[in-house]
Amino acid sequence: MQDKHSNDFDLQVRSMLADAGVKPPRRVWKGVSSRLDAAAAASAPAWGWMKWAGMSLAAAAVAALVFFTGTHDPIPTKIHNQEQALLAQAGDPAGAPAVAEVPAAVPAGETDGVDASSVPTPRRAATPRPAAQPVMSPETSDVPIDTEVSAQAVAEQPAGGQETAAPEKTSVTTARKQVQPERTVAADPFAEPAPVRKAFKPRTALYAQGAVGSNDSDFLPARAMMAPGKSTGFTELGSSSFGVPFTLGLGVRIYLLPRFSLATGLDYSLLTRSFTGCYGDLSGSVSHTLQYLGIPLNLYYDILSSDKIKFYVYGGGEAEYCLSNKYRIFANPDIIRSYPVEGLQFSVGGGIGVEFALGRRLGLYLDPGLNYYFPCNQPRNIRTDKPLLLNFDAGLRFNF
Repeated sequence: MQDKHSNDFDLQVRSMLADAGVKPPRRVWKGVSSRLDAAAAASAPAWGWMKWAGMSLAAAAVAALVFFTGTHDPIPTKIHNQEQALLAQAGDPAGAPAVAEVPAAVPAGETDGVDASSVPTPRRAATPRPAAQPVMSPETSDVPIDTEVSAQAVAEQPAGGQETAAPEKTSVTTARKQVQPERTVAADPFAEPAPVRKAFKPRTALYAQGAVGSNDSDFLPARAMMAPGKSTGFTELGSSSFGVPFTLGLGVRIYLLPRFSLATGLDYSLLTRSFTGCYGDLSGSVSHTLQYLGIPLNLYYDILSSDKIKFYVYGGGEAEYCLSNKYRIFANPDIIRSYPVEGLQFSVGGGIGVEFALGRRLGLYLDPGLNYYFPCNQPRNIRTDKPLLLNFDAGLRFNF
């Protein structure tokens, strides 16, 4: 009874689920099919590489058969050097004169039975023939060792076909040295050129200058103790008025090093002053004039030097000798008196300078600076009252 009810229940459940179903996505079937194809390909026999291997072996067999059974006509070879050309000329039988081979000795009395056809025919001996001169090139310089023979040994071989000693082989290194040209290393087009140092040559410059100095300097106070030189008959009754010092000079400047130069020459200086004074019973305005001739010695250093402008510093000293010491009192008539001066006037100075090029060899220079004059028992002038003076030189230089 229970089995019947169980069967009925099963049938009822099956009838209810008969139309029930879920449709799977398409990607599920694609994944399953790809796995099935991969499994089938793995189980299939791998005949692909065996097929290509068999075809390659067949082609190699055909090529070997053609090579060994083909014609053996001589193939012209490319002659790469002179030794191969001489060997080819010696081994070519074309056009060679005939040389009869000496048959073997036949015993006496058996010559009647010898057939004439059995006597060997004369053959032609190998003689050289003219050949085109080979073109030498760096690419054909590598020659096999077997073909590197001495050209002299081939030329001395007798023409009668007799065997001679084997030609001497030249070494590979010697043959390559004779054939290969020297290799040159190409220069790098992008490499920076090496700096070229020119040898220093001493240069010379001639100068002509004019200089003016200050007639009232406040750098140092006036000397309390003056050395007016020897006493004169003129008496000063008032203060002095100094004129502007003026200098003219000529000299030479020589370059000892590329930037250092030494200058010397001759300078003429004129110093003037005026004061109120008397001479004996006469009184009036007095003019005092001093003339000096000096030898300067200065050292220059070029800070900047180009074809258009030069900037430099300088320093040095000068020794001056008094040429004239003259007094003039303006009276009716004028009275003029001159007095000698002993000793030299020494000074030192320095400054900066600039030179502008006016031409290839001509330049204009300006040299402002300071000069200090030592007390040297000279007549009274602006230098004895104000020893530290401004000085301004200007002139022309002729550069050689």
